[in-house]
Amino acid sequence: MQIFQLSADARDLGRTYSTKLALVGDIRASLRALLPLLTPKLADRSEVYAALREAAEREQEARRSQLKAAAEAEFDKPVTTPLVAGREMARAIGPEVAIVDEAPATLGALRAFLSTGSTRQYSFARGGALGWGMPAAVGFSLGIDRAPVVSIVGDGAALYSPQALWTAAHERLPVTFVVINNREYNILKKFMRSQPHYASARSNRFIAMDIIDPAVDFMALAGSMGVPAQRIDRAADIAPALEAAIASGVPNLIEIPISPA
Repeated sequence: MQIFQLSADARDLGRTYSTKLALVGDIRASLRALLPLLTPKLADRSEVYAALREAAEREQEARRSQLKAAAEAEFDKPVTTPLVAGREMARAIGPEVAIVDEAPATLGALRAFLSTGSTRQYSFARGGALGWGMPAAVGFSLGIDRAPVVSIVGDGAALYSPQALWTAAHERLPVTFVVINNREYNILKKFMRSQPHYASARSNRFIAMDIIDPAVDFMALAGSMGVPAQRIDRAADIAPALEAAIASGVPNLIEIPISPA
């Protein structure tokens, strides 16, 4: 596949993939100039593209139907599963509220169930960094005129920058921090299992990757920084609690214990 790249930052050009043509320019102004030139060239393909879009929509709806059925089958399990947690969060958040996601255990399910026409609702960082999500959510709220933001973060990642809770409380920002707690660094375990040369993967013994002795008290941690918190143990309570938290207009924390992925 040939790649043509346009970026406002010259450092981006050809950085990840080699390009046939790479240009520096303002994205919005460039697209406004290019789209009128492109439209007549694609006019005779409009029916083909429409058919492709319709087929993609049907495939997406079929995948969602399968996931919905799987989530229903898991809904009443004693410990909330990642699939159910993802579905209930998507249902409660809806298509408008900004999301900053750093919870690998549930992000696949959340993305599958989100339905939004906005390209700016959902933010996620590619790569292996831990701890960026909570402070990023604070910055997001400040950057969008103190609008509500949902920060979804794994329990491991939450331990890297919990001081974001204090900042949210200090600035009185409507950020809802959702801690997805599987009591382990699951993403690191998964990576090591995918690399069979690791001794930990062969022995199924992962040093310093279980957050259980002692368990972290996220309710106390949030309270110590002036943020009200609650723990949701029943899947049926996730959506109502999250809806109320977003509507509250104040910083708060919701902990959702989940089963290991």
